[in-house]
Amino acid sequence: MVRGRILTPQIEARSLMAEELLMLAVLEQAFADLDSGCPAVRADAEAYFLAYDADSSPFSLDSVCAQFHLSPSAIRGEVRKRMRRREAAKQKSLAHAA
Repeated sequence: MVRGRILTPQIEARSLMAEELLMLAVLEQAFADLDSGCPAVRADAEAYFLAYDADSSPFSLDSVCAQFHLSPSAIRGEVRKRMRRREAAKQKSLAHAA
């Protein structure tokens, strides 16, 4: 029987930089704003997630996703599902009220 060491990748743990913490805070707030009772705040959050223009802001969805190796298309898909569910629930409550 041969004994040997199992080789594992050496990944350095690191703390997030202040800019990265801010990027995550922007993303987290945008998710929270999707459930806001204020239509304007909700619309801004939806625009943040669904914007496809070439925004070079370091806080745009595409920039945040690139920094953290996230899929912007997967996030947008989940946001769209959430919006459809909210709209369906709204239609259902309107139908019950009528």
